[in-house]
Amino acid sequence: MAKVIDWLSVETEYRAGLQSLRKIADEFGTSEGTIRRKAKQYGWVRDGSMVKREKVKAHFAGKPASGVANQPEAVAKAIDEAAIEDIRDMGTGLENARLALGIVNKALKAVVADEQACRMLMMDARNLKVLTETNRHNVAVIRRIRGLDDQTPDEVVTLSDVDEAILERYVNAKRR
Repeated sequence: MAKVIDWLSVETEYRAGLQSLRKIADEFGTSEGTIRRKAKQYGWVRDGSMVKREKVKAHFAGKPASGVANQPEAVAKAIDEAAIEDIRDMGTGLENARLALGIVNKALKAVVADEQACRMLMMDARNLKVLTETNRHNVAVIRRIRGLDDQTPDEVVTLSDVDEAILERYVNAKRR
Protein backbone atom coordinates (compact mmCIF):
# COMPACT_ATOMS: atom_id res chain seq x y z
CA MET A 1 0.00 0.00 0.00
CA ALA A 2 1.38 3.39 -1.01
CA LYS A 3 2.08 5.91 1.70
CA VAL A 4 -0.31 8.87 1.71
CA ILE A 5 1.58 12.14 1.72
CA ASP A 6 0.04 15.36 3.04
CA TRP A 7 0.94 17.50 0.03
CA LEU A 8 -0.80 20.57 1.42
CA SER A 9 1.57 20.50 4.42
CA VAL A 10 4.54 19.80 2.15
CA GLU A 11 3.56 22.81 0.03
CA THR A 12 3.20 24.96 3.14
CA GLU A 13 6.66 24.00 4.40
CA TYR A 14 8.16 24.40 0.92
CA ARG A 15 6.65 27.86 0.38
CA ALA A 16 7.63 29.02 3.88
CA GLY A 17 11.24 28.22 2.96
CA LEU A 18 12.29 27.80 6.57
CA GLN A 19 13.51 24.19 6.32
CA SER A 20 15.78 22.45 3.87
CA LEU A 21 14.17 20.26 1.20
CA ARG A 22 15.91 17.25 2.74
CA LYS A 23 14.32 17.94 6.12
CA ILE A 24 10.88 18.43 4.56
CA ALA A 25 11.27 15.21 2.54
CA ASP A 26 12.31 13.24 5.64
CA GLU A 27 9.47 14.70 7.68
CA PHE A 28 6.80 13.75 5.14
CA GLY A 29 8.30 10.50 3.88
CA THR A 30 9.07 11.49 0.32
CA SER A 31 12.13 12.51 -1.67
CA GLU A 32 13.63 15.92 -2.44
CA GLY A 33 13.24 15.20 -6.16
CA THR A 34 9.53 14.50 -5.79
CA ILE A 35 9.06 17.75 -3.89
CA ARG A 36 10.96 19.67 -6.58
CA ARG A 37 8.80 18.11 -9.32
CA LYS A 38 5.57 18.99 -7.47
CA ALA A 39 6.83 22.55 -6.84
CA LYS A 40 7.61 23.01 -10.52
CA GLN A 41 4.35 21.38 -11.61
CA TYR A 42 2.18 23.57 -9.36
CA GLY A 43 4.30 26.75 -9.38
CA TRP A 44 5.20 26.81 -5.69
CA VAL A 45 7.51 29.72 -4.84
CA ARG A 46 10.03 29.32 -2.04
CA ASP A 47 10.59 32.81 -0.61
CA GLY A 48 9.62 32.59 3.05
CA SER A 49 13.11 32.97 4.50
CA MET A 50 13.60 36.24 2.62
CA VAL A 51 10.22 37.53 3.80
CA LYS A 52 11.04 36.45 7.37
CA ARG A 53 14.42 38.22 7.23
CA GLU A 54 12.74 41.42 6.05
CA LYS A 55 10.18 41.22 8.87
CA VAL A 56 12.90 40.81 11.50
CA LYS A 57 15.00 43.59 9.96
CA ALA A 58 11.99 45.93 9.88
CA HIS A 59 11.21 45.16 13.52
CA PHE A 60 14.69 46.12 14.74
CA ALA A 61 14.80 49.18 12.48
CA GLY A 62 11.50 50.33 14.01
CA LYS A 63 9.66 50.18 10.69
CA PRO A 64 6.37 48.47 9.87
CA ALA A 65 6.85 45.00 8.42
CA SER A 66 5.46 44.19 5.02
CA GLY A 67 2.82 41.50 4.77
CA VAL A 68 3.23 38.09 3.20
CA ALA A 69 1.71 38.57 -0.25
CA ASN A 70 0.45 35.79 -2.51
CA GLN A 71 0.95 33.06 0.08
CA PRO A 72 -1.56 30.66 1.59
CA GLU A 73 -2.61 31.57 5.14
CA ALA A 74 -0.69 28.62 6.63
CA VAL A 75 2.52 29.79 4.94
CA ALA A 76 2.05 33.38 6.15
CA LYS A 77 1.43 32.07 9.67
CA ALA A 78 4.57 29.87 9.58
CA ILE A 79 6.67 32.82 8.37
CA ASP A 80 5.23 35.10 11.06
CA GLU A 81 5.92 32.53 13.80
CA ALA A 82 9.50 32.03 12.60
CA ALA A 83 10.01 35.82 12.48
CA ILE A 84 8.70 36.18 16.05
CA GLU A 85 11.13 33.50 17.22
CA ASP A 86 14.04 35.23 15.46
CA ILE A 87 13.02 38.59 16.93
CA ARG A 88 13.01 37.04 20.40
CA ASP A 89 16.45 35.46 19.86
CA MET A 90 17.91 38.66 18.42
CA GLY A 91 16.42 40.64 21.30
CA THR A 92 18.30 38.38 23.69
CA GLY A 93 21.48 38.86 21.64
CA LEU A 94 20.97 42.63 21.72
CA GLU A 95 20.52 42.58 25.48
CA ASN A 96 23.64 40.42 25.93
CA ALA A 97 25.73 42.67 23.69
CA ARG A 98 24.61 45.69 25.70
CA LEU A 99 25.50 43.94 28.97
CA ALA A 100 28.95 42.99 27.64
CA LEU A 101 29.47 46.54 26.38
CA GLY A 102 28.63 47.81 29.87
CA ILE A 103 31.15 45.41 31.43
CA VAL A 104 33.89 46.59 29.07
CA ASN A 105 33.00 50.20 29.85
CA LYS A 106 33.22 49.55 33.62
CA ALA A 107 36.51 47.69 33.20
CA LEU A 108 38.05 50.55 31.21
CA LYS A 109 36.85 53.13 33.74
CA ALA A 110 38.25 51.03 36.58
CA VAL A 111 41.61 50.74 34.80
CA VAL A 112 41.79 54.50 34.30
CA ALA A 113 40.97 55.10 37.99
CA ASP A 114 43.48 52.52 39.33
CA GLU A 115 47.19 53.19 38.80
CA GLN A 116 48.15 49.54 39.43
CA ALA A 117 45.61 48.38 36.86
CA CYS A 118 47.01 50.92 34.38
CA ARG A 119 50.53 49.56 34.92
CA MET A 120 49.26 46.01 34.42
CA LEU A 121 47.60 47.06 31.20
CA MET A 122 50.77 48.76 29.97
CA MET A 123 52.89 45.68 30.78
CA ASP A 124 50.93 43.63 28.30
CA ALA A 125 49.23 45.68 25.58
CA ARG A 126 47.22 42.61 24.57
CA ASN A 127 44.97 43.31 27.57
CA LEU A 128 43.98 46.66 26.11
CA LYS A 129 43.56 45.04 22.71
CA VAL A 130 41.14 42.49 24.19
CA LEU A 131 39.05 45.20 25.81
CA THR A 132 39.09 47.28 22.63
CA GLU A 133 38.18 44.33 20.41
CA THR A 134 35.45 43.25 22.82
CA ASN A 135 34.05 46.76 22.76
CA ARG A 136 34.19 46.90 18.95
CA HIS A 137 32.58 43.49 18.64
CA ASN A 138 29.65 44.38 20.90
CA VAL A 139 29.04 47.68 19.13
CA ALA A 140 29.09 45.77 15.81
CA VAL A 141 26.57 43.24 17.15
CA ILE A 142 24.24 45.99 18.33
CA ARG A 143 24.54 47.87 15.02
CA ARG A 144 23.97 44.66 13.06
CA ILE A 145 20.86 43.67 15.02
CA ARG A 146 19.46 47.18 14.74
CA GLY A 147 20.07 47.10 10.98
CA LEU A 148 22.35 50.12 11.11
CA ASP A 149 25.02 48.39 9.02
CA ASP A 150 24.90 45.87 6.25
CA GLN A 151 27.87 43.92 7.51
CA THR A 152 29.48 40.99 5.76
CA PRO A 153 30.43 37.88 7.77
CA ASP A 154 34.13 38.75 7.24
CA GLU A 155 33.67 41.89 9.33
CA VAL A 156 32.39 40.07 12.42
CA VAL A 157 35.01 40.19 15.14
CA THR A 158 35.82 37.12 17.18
CA LEU A 159 38.42 36.87 19.91
CA SER A 160 41.25 34.42 19.45
CA ASP A 161 41.92 31.80 22.13
CA VAL A 162 44.95 33.83 23.25
CA ASP A 163 42.89 37.02 23.55
CA GLU A 164 40.15 35.20 25.46
CA ALA A 165 42.74 33.79 27.87
CA ILE A 166 44.17 37.28 28.38
CA LEU A 167 40.71 38.70 29.05
CA GLU A 168 40.02 35.93 31.55
CA ARG A 169 43.38 36.58 33.29
CA TYR A 170 42.60 40.28 33.46
CA VAL A 171 39.12 39.75 34.91
CA ASN A 172 40.51 37.31 37.50
CA ALA A 173 43.29 39.75 38.43
CA LYS A 174 40.72 42.53 38.99
CA ARG A 175 38.68 40.29 41.34
CA ARG A 176 41.62 39.84 43.71
